[in-house]
Amino acid sequence: MKIAVAQYQAALKENPPIVRELPAQAKITETDLPKIATELLTASQDLINEGRLGYSSYQVSSEPAVQFTIELSPVNLPMADAKKVNQFFSDDNDVVPLNVYLVTRSTYLNVSHLHIDLLGSSEADLTEFHKELVAIMTLNWQTIVDHFENPPIEPTKPAAKTATKKTTTKRKTTRRTAKKATTRKASTKKVTTKKTTTKKTTTKKAATKKSATQKATTKKATTKKTVSKAKTTKD
Repeated sequence: MKIAVAQYQAALKENPPIVRELPAQAKITETDLPKIATELLTASQDLINEGRLGYSSYQVSSEPAVQFTIELSPVNLPMADAKKVNQFFSDDNDVVPLNVYLVTRSTYLNVSHLHIDLLGSSEADLTEFHKELVAIMTLNWQTIVDHFENPPIEPTKPAAKTATKKTTTKRKTTRRTAKKATTRKASTKKVTTKKTTTKKTTTKKAATKKSATQKATTKKATTKKTVSKAKTTKD
């Protein structure tokens, strides 16, 4: 079965895919898988022969719940994601063959709860895929049962770090600022002391000048007295 990429997308956008829902048992075991595979392939072959876009489905509702579907798509995407198909082609008008995929959905399968496996081309006889289909279904079913009976332990998330360190850093900065302020004040006091010392020095100089003046005056007075004595002698 071949179809243009744009035509495939438009068909599934206007109308949802046709679903051939198969009668399902409440519970299944691994021994039921070959029969389920046969019914899925037969229903999907009928859709292809009718020229319809759709898929066959077998869904188990009891735990561990699972859904097996055989879907038609140009690429490795479920039909529910048909709007993304054109991202894989350079031209939407390209006519491409539809492939046949097994899509397994289960909460216990993996993180995405979905796994898709290629079986082959839709132009082949689907009964040829029976053996491979049973092998894949068995592997997926074993994984589902194992995770259901032994749930994986999720790793413990580390506790979020608090902002205590940042607060401590701010306090240290404040103390340093205080020390700087104290240092500045101390420096100011020293400058004042120096000024006072300068004033004292000036006073000494003034005193020195006065002493010199007094000595000079004394010398002059002494000289005058000596002259007077000389005059007296002459007379």
